[in-house]
Amino acid sequence: MALPWKRHCAMTSSDSDISTGCAKNDITAASAPALPWHLQALCHHGGLVAFIYFLTRSKKSICSLPPGPPPLPLIGNLNVVDLKKPFQSLMELSEKYGNIFTVHFGPRKTVVLAGYETIKDALLNHAEEFGERAEIPIFRKTTHGNGIAFSHGELWKTMRRFTLSTLRDFGVGKKTIEVRILEELNFLINYFESHQGKPFDTKVILNSAVSNIICSILFGERFEYEDPIFLALLKLLNENTKLLGSPMVQLYNFYPSLGFLFGAPKTVLRNVDELNAFLEKFFKEHRQEFNENNLTGFVDAFLMKQQQESRNSHTHFHNENLLFSTLDLFAAGTETTSTTVRWGLLLMMKYPEIQRRIQEEMDQVIEPGQMPMLEDRKKLPYTDAVIHEIQRFSNIVPMSVSRSTSTDVNFRGYMIPKGIEVIPLLTSVLKDKSHWETPDQFNPSHFLDADGSFTRKEAFIPFSIGIENGLSTLGHFDPTFTRSYTILKPGAFYFSTGSKNSTFKLPPGPPPLPIIGNLHLLDIRRQDKSLLKLAEKYGPVFTLHFGSQKAVVLTGYEAVKEALVNFTDEFVDRPPIPIFEQIQHGNGVFFSNGELWRTTRRFTVSSMRNLGMGKKLIEEKILEELHLLIETIKSSRGEPFSLKSFNAAPTNITFLMLFGDRFDYKDATFVTLLRLIDEVMVLLGSPFLHFFNFYPFLGLFLKTHKILLKKVEDVRIILRNYIQISRQDLSENSQSYIDALVFKQHKETNKKDSLFRDENIIASVLDLVMAGTETTATTLQWAILLMMKYPEIQKKVQEEIGTVVQSGSQATYEDRINMPFTNAVIHEVQRFITLLPHVPRCTSVDTHFRGYFLPKGITVIPSLTSVLLDKTQWETPHEFNPNHFLDADGKFVKKEAFLPFSTGRRNCIGESLAKMELFLFFVGLLQTFTFQPPPGVTESDLDLAVPQTTFTLRPQPQSACAVLCE
Repeated sequence: MALPWKRHCAMTSSDSDISTGCAKNDITAASAPALPWHLQALCHHGGLVAFIYFLTRSKKSICSLPPGPPPLPLIGNLNVVDLKKPFQSLMELSEKYGNIFTVHFGPRKTVVLAGYETIKDALLNHAEEFGERAEIPIFRKTTHGNGIAFSHGELWKTMRRFTLSTLRDFGVGKKTIEVRILEELNFLINYFESHQGKPFDTKVILNSAVSNIICSILFGERFEYEDPIFLALLKLLNENTKLLGSPMVQLYNFYPSLGFLFGAPKTVLRNVDELNAFLEKFFKEHRQEFNENNLTGFVDAFLMKQQQESRNSHTHFHNENLLFSTLDLFAAGTETTSTTVRWGLLLMMKYPEIQRRIQEEMDQVIEPGQMPMLEDRKKLPYTDAVIHEIQRFSNIVPMSVSRSTSTDVNFRGYMIPKGIEVIPLLTSVLKDKSHWETPDQFNPSHFLDADGSFTRKEAFIPFSIGIENGLSTLGHFDPTFTRSYTILKPGAFYFSTGSKNSTFKLPPGPPPLPIIGNLHLLDIRRQDKSLLKLAEKYGPVFTLHFGSQKAVVLTGYEAVKEALVNFTDEFVDRPPIPIFEQIQHGNGVFFSNGELWRTTRRFTVSSMRNLGMGKKLIEEKILEELHLLIETIKSSRGEPFSLKSFNAAPTNITFLMLFGDRFDYKDATFVTLLRLIDEVMVLLGSPFLHFFNFYPFLGLFLKTHKILLKKVEDVRIILRNYIQISRQDLSENSQSYIDALVFKQHKETNKKDSLFRDENIIASVLDLVMAGTETTATTLQWAILLMMKYPEIQKKVQEEIGTVVQSGSQATYEDRINMPFTNAVIHEVQRFITLLPHVPRCTSVDTHFRGYFLPKGITVIPSLTSVLLDKTQWETPHEFNPNHFLDADGKFVKKEAFLPFSTGRRNCIGESLAKMELFLFFVGLLQTFTFQPPPGVTESDLDLAVPQTTFTLRPQPQSACAVLCE
């Protein structure tokens, strides 16, 4: 017999969500819960009391959840679900139970949403309520709630917000990522063409191509398709993708307590451990080379955020989140897009008439040999329709990724309790008969109107919708993967079916003359100024002919940053410059390439940090050297002395790290080294040496390079002596860079392919001797000259120092935070002098950059002068103006276009040391002295012109007077 309130529920089914739920679930006396005696006594008074009772018990009411197939003990509804294709089973159940129903996966209750209207209502109109991620045992076991895809609450919000912001900073959804996709497409096309029409498996290569796009964003670099580590990672990822959808892993999710019976989950966990081991090794390398002024990708940005929040005990930016956020993005950036592209190629083979029609449309829009651009999509309606239909038809994420309710929610007449798993059945949307004319057929006309124009469809949601779509569903992130698919797909169609890559061109530039090329347009002494003038006519990217040698010139902040940061691996090599080939023979830190460069640079950075670079230890040594420098200047007793006198102190800091000890300023070896370094730097800027580099075959008739090589050999003789001394006292506890190199060589004595051979050791030390002395010493000269030129700025710096540093005390590096004006002056000195106009790069692979094709090995000149004088970045670029680094409140402001140390993976190794030296020497000197022009020389007489180009831009030889501050 039905209880009395059943009739009332049925009568009022349209009046409330709760009563609607009751009406659809008849309650009999046998199944009804026992009522308290005082409520039973009131039952005959009608349904009102019963309604009140159900309100008090609503969370536990058996009429809360939507209907569904009756569950069996233990197995629930697994008897009606095919675990190999569960989405098909759920589609069949939706035909019987409607667009919202309950399924029991073993003891696990799940609400399934089907049909576009229902899913849209839930994920858009009730986005917050359905915004949680379901607790899935296998992902809980692997991630422990970390990362982006399977985290919850505030952690998820923080990680998602940071990830979205960071990936956009690195070009996601912008033009820069399109260029990178086009470059990867070129590699992919070359691979296709290499098979010369013979059959090949597309799976691995497409995974590699698509994965490389996300790798370039995450790590700042791409991998070669044959790289064994890369292939192993993709294999692990592919295996896990298969296993995560397997019946065994699903059963583990339903019965996690029986996990010991299932082998597949153990394999998943083992694979995740291997992936994590690779990532942890990669993170370790990134930490060693980390430079907050040169963030190469998502990982670097996370490391910087981690550093900023190091004192926050509740920070979400810990190592586990870095690990799993990176892994989430790596997986999301690989599997879905590559699988969709494979579906596309399969469907084109299945329907050749559709493929032919695409090619005809492309031929009308894309010039032969040109790459398809995202902007071409508007002119390719049929192609666009095919791409969308591939995504609809392939239906690669049929059940999306499970959600869960964040709170109790009344939805479409049902009370769905907090924390219950919810499956938005995307298959039911992409095959919704009310939205698609032929849902089970491949039909591009779904996205075309009567006129053949592309038309968008509301029910096209292959990546889900709402606040959990895209990134967190291990699917496509924002426009990036859509963009990569949109370009890779037609590109693969277009080029793999016969079109030839024949008309790629270098950027435009001045027409070359026979033999001399464009040398008649260059001031060889000040090439940097000549390049700026040519950029005004030919734009930020142009080709120049140095004799018979072609070079691509990059000018302005945007072009240089895009090349060196967004294309860091493509522009990472050094060209074979004849003079440096003869000096170093491809060894050392600065002019080597490939694995030798990577290994030597990594070792050098690590060794210098171990020796105190950028740390308190070296700060103490700098302050000691500053004291000796001050005493030396005091000995001039206010009389004029050469600006070159400032070279000794910063040079000694470099020598301390290289040799393990400083020199007395009058030491014969020290004086000899200073003289040789000076002469080498002057010769490197000689016009005759430039001509030797342009026309090396004329070396027989030129002398400058021979003189230079002799002086370099004199430096080598001194260095070999120190290396020999280090070998005699071999120790693991290195006191110097030479010690570290010698010990590393000793450890690898029996290693056949060791890169730490004699010629590389001597070349590495030589690089640091030259670069580590010239740049900081010359900048310090410029700083003192500019203070004499602008005494009002010098006075303001001294006043600020006086307010921060107590009389009789020395400033520390930390004091720069409290000295915004002084910090701004030091930065402006480096910007204004444009010390190192450029150091050439070359492309490591064929590269597509800003619509141009740059073949592998072509010389690239990133003009740092053009960045530091860029009118779009600096208010008064040609004036010495510390306000460039100050805001309206006088606070110090970092500027993105401040790149005196270059940027990207070839940025200056000693940047942190140089910054510390400049600050401490500059502040210490101005705290002690006021610098003035010599008697008879006014501020206006001081010459800021560069008399000759050395390897760096030095000031005119001039003198200064140092007056003790009162």
